[in-house]
Amino acid sequence: MKRTSIAILILGLITLFVAGCTKSDGSTENNTDLNIYTSIYPIQFAVEQIAGETADVHSVYPPGVDAHSYEPTSKDMTNIARSDAFIYLGAGMEGFAESAADALDSEDVKLIELGKNEHLFDKGTKNDASGHSHEEEAHADSHSDEEKSHDDEAEAHNDGHSDEEGAHDGHSHGDHDPHIWLDPMRMIELSEIVKDQLIELNPDEKDLYQANFNKLKEQLQSLDHDFQTVLEAKTNKHILVSHAAYGYWEERYGLEQIAINGLSTNNEPSQKELTEIIDQAEKYNLNYIIFEQNTSNRVSKVIQEHIQAKTATIHNLSVLTEKDLENDEDYLSIMKKNLETLDQVTS
Repeated sequence: MKRTSIAILILGLITLFVAGCTKSDGSTENNTDLNIYTSIYPIQFAVEQIAGETADVHSVYPPGVDAHSYEPTSKDMTNIARSDAFIYLGAGMEGFAESAADALDSEDVKLIELGKNEHLFDKGTKNDASGHSHEEEAHADSHSDEEKSHDDEAEAHNDGHSDEEGAHDGHSHGDHDPHIWLDPMRMIELSEIVKDQLIELNPDEKDLYQANFNKLKEQLQSLDHDFQTVLEAKTNKHILVSHAAYGYWEERYGLEQIAINGLSTNNEPSQKELTEIIDQAEKYNLNYIIFEQNTSNRVSKVIQEHIQAKTATIHNLSVLTEKDLENDEDYLSIMKKNLETLDQVTS
């Protein structure tokens, strides 16, 4: 993660560019109530949907970058210091955010780390944000025939990646899988925390924020229903993915991810790991390798030679791309496309 160098860089930038910064009369350039910076895109989306026209919302990430390794510029840090709030996930997701938050602690900006809310990462429950419980028996039938084979797969997969436990793509996520936003029901919980923080920042707009949150909640519940409907009937829910980011889909929708860990220009699977991945792909008759929108497909050529696999893409939503912006894509539209991909690659 290069945390030491990142921390030194952040502290240096703060010292040089932020120490003298002050808010210019407390208003934003568009005369809105709040000026807010976020890290990953799903947080930006939640703030935009709930705050509406009362806030200018910006992600510190440029389009298409790697959210795990991006380092902010001096201008980024100055802008964050001058804003009303910086909202980030933490939990090891952003390579720079925690060091930046420490450096910004003396500035007049509210620092909001959503990952401090441990319940966002709780596993072993399918309770959604509306209080409804998805019974464990609902997925029991679809898993009963695969239980033994999944245990065998897990053992082989863990043997191949024991040295990388808790880490992938060269970054560590600590004790949590940070990709909570890929689960629409956890996205509701995240959004509710955002709503409460916005009310603290701007209590005069409490009713608006509550109404906007309620609308977003309904949209996310509908999205969850779509995922349940499409995936419930699948008999082979194994997916071959480039990044082990889909644990919450495993938990809620019964998918089984086979991950190509370390898929990056400087950390690719070993020959042993490639062999195990190929064996598992052949065992489960997988015809697709799923990559993310901001990853290289170089390794796919190696695996394709053995299993003649096609490639598919899932958007991890950590950042938008230039193409996403040109097409006015948002969290909901991208997640629906992700579901279309899952429908295509499962059977």
